Amino acid sequence: MKPINRHFCYTLFFALALLVASMRVGDAQSLPTSYTRRPLPALKVSSPPTIDGDLSDVVWKTAPKAETFTDIQNGGVVADQTTAYLVYDDKYLYVGFYCKDSKPDQITARESVQDQKYANEPTDLSGNQFKQDNEDNIEFVIDPFEAHRAQDMTRFSLNAIGTRSARLGGGRGGKVEWKGDWEGAVKRLPDGWSAELRIPWVILNYPQSRLPVNMGLNFQRFQLRTHLVSAWSNIGAQSFYDLEGRWTDVQVPQAKFRPQISVLPYLLPGVSRRGQSLFTGVDARFTMTPELTAVGSVNPDFATVESAIQTVQFVHTEQFLPERRPFFLEGRDYFAPTMKINDIGSFFYPNRIPTFDVGEKIYGKVTPTDTLGFLHTVDWGHRTDVVARYQHEISPTAQSGLMCLHKSQLGDNNTVGVFDHHARWGKAGFETWWALTSGDGAGGSAKAFSVTYEDKLLSGAIQYYDLTDSFRVADGFLPFNQFHGFVVAANWGAEWREGFWRSFQVSALPLFWKHNDGSSFLEGPQMTLNFDTRSDWRFEMDLTNTKFDGQRDANVGFEIHSGVSNRFRHYGLRVQLGTVGDRQSTVLGPIISTRLFRKLDVSYGGVIENRLGLAHQHIMSLNYEISPQRSFGGRVVVQNSDTNAYLFYRHSGGRGTETYVILGDPNATRTVKSLQIKFVFAL
Repeated sequence: MKPINRHFCYTLFFALALLVASMRVGDAQSLPTSYTRRPLPALKVSSPPTIDGDLSDVVWKTAPKAETFTDIQNGGVVADQTTAYLVYDDKYLYVGFYCKDSKPDQITARESVQDQKYANEPTDLSGNQFKQDNEDNIEFVIDPFEAHRAQDMTRFSLNAIGTRSARLGGGRGGKVEWKGDWEGAVKRLPDGWSAELRIPWVILNYPQSRLPVNMGLNFQRFQLRTHLVSAWSNIGAQSFYDLEGRWTDVQVPQAKFRPQISVLPYLLPGVSRRGQSLFTGVDARFTMTPELTAVGSVNPDFATVESAIQTVQFVHTEQFLPERRPFFLEGRDYFAPTMKINDIGSFFYPNRIPTFDVGEKIYGKVTPTDTLGFLHTVDWGHRTDVVARYQHEISPTAQSGLMCLHKSQLGDNNTVGVFDHHARWGKAGFETWWALTSGDGAGGSAKAFSVTYEDKLLSGAIQYYDLTDSFRVADGFLPFNQFHGFVVAANWGAEWREGFWRSFQVSALPLFWKHNDGSSFLEGPQMTLNFDTRSDWRFEMDLTNTKFDGQRDANVGFEIHSGVSNRFRHYGLRVQLGTVGDRQSTVLGPIISTRLFRKLDVSYGGVIENRLGLAHQHIMSLNYEISPQRSFGGRVVVQNSDTNAYLFYRHSGGRGTETYVILGDPNATRTVKSLQIKFVFAL
């Protein structure tokens, strides 16, 4: 096989970029200030509406209106308008939405499992989450302390068939049993659809005050037909949360706060070749204050949690895998400094803690401008791990934080301290972190500085890293040390509101990293270009021409996807050709995700790589949804010569007793003959 002609590939890449530049990418005018930081007066009512999706209740006729929604991408007033309403009493918030649609027969919603919208948010190395909508839905966002940070905001969403999703901020628990209940209903109309929500005050964190307070809020809508996100108070495509709206003069409930404890014990009997077994443990949640939460776990059950799987495709470094264990997911936003650009890893990587006997964590707000995260786990006789982070809000666009990590184990003691600072002035920003480490095999320092720019169509950053030879973070994911250098990131993208093409994005990432002795470490450009069509196809091309410790990576990749925003009918294929690590490499990666018989979800993902021999991986998952709370299915993983399969049944998602039945081991390398039955009790 002949080497890929890199000059031809780069010429093709830039020709496509120039073609994009010649297209009309929509109006990129500055956003009118009248559509940002918009006020909405609070109105307390004595006669609440009936939550049935019908906005004919008398209360909505006098409720304050949030009108004139704008496109968050280009700032223009959208054609299919939305009107939102908000009132409250001493027990609940009541939210109404009227969503006009000129083509109501194309309103689409498919998800029927609660909280699915936020459950599948992908996460990057810094812990940042990225949401991708794939159906018609509305979203109510409340920021009770006007913190202007995503982790302090609470989001409630309904899709067009009434499925509820919530992501609670401010330290509230992520488990369904700990979220508390709220109601929602929708109704189809001849010219669109409408929705109503009833949200208890008790599941929110809010300031305690006898005087009226102001809160941040926003109303958003996603229309699948146009793939358009519109908002009442437009925070822009960059999510500048300081532009959110304001709910003024709210008289919060005066009921005295009472700390509450929730307990979830579990019982796990099992049968395998090794004989019978019985495990038991407990998870507990304690609301110390309305803004501060404590979570504890004794003998946690991680064996029944399906972990992420490493790909067999060759990479130069350790692979980053997302965390899925509930204990570590609770309050995870409070345990990582987030950076706009991050290519070297994360200071806290929970996968470094494989198991523990006792764990506890505290997270949330200690003051309206100060947040705290503290985690402590003990594996008796083996190791102890501690992670603590404190962050102070200097202003809505500036924060500083301190972080400390400590691992204590025989032969491996490690302590790390981190200072970070983030500030933004309009579209420009500055970020930095500085870290020191000590312990076995450690004693060095690391630092990073970056300047960022974020506009509607263009964003970019220049960042400098410097990691000394002995810098080591035992509980983190920083696979590289002993290097310094720059990384330049540029991203340009836009969306069209009519025509065949829907959006495009082009990004470039040149790296200039050298070892501390001056030799080359990682240098060269990486570039990506993708287009989405209005019929939901995606075409992507990526180019790499880098050297990693003297080994050349020069390859081109192509991807094509059908139904890119529809997990119920998504098909894709990735092809990569060229040189990886000085070796000729060919990679194929098929993807299938579909729904059969209206209840059975089937997904398949594969990687086949030919580099120094053939390596292959195939993952197939099945899930039959009996009801939103009950399902059964399984997963088969084939990885070269190893095959693992397991089956499951679950009855969960409610607020009472839950049951899981598992045949096999979700995380074994090969199929295991075992039976586990897990009972969870909500006390």
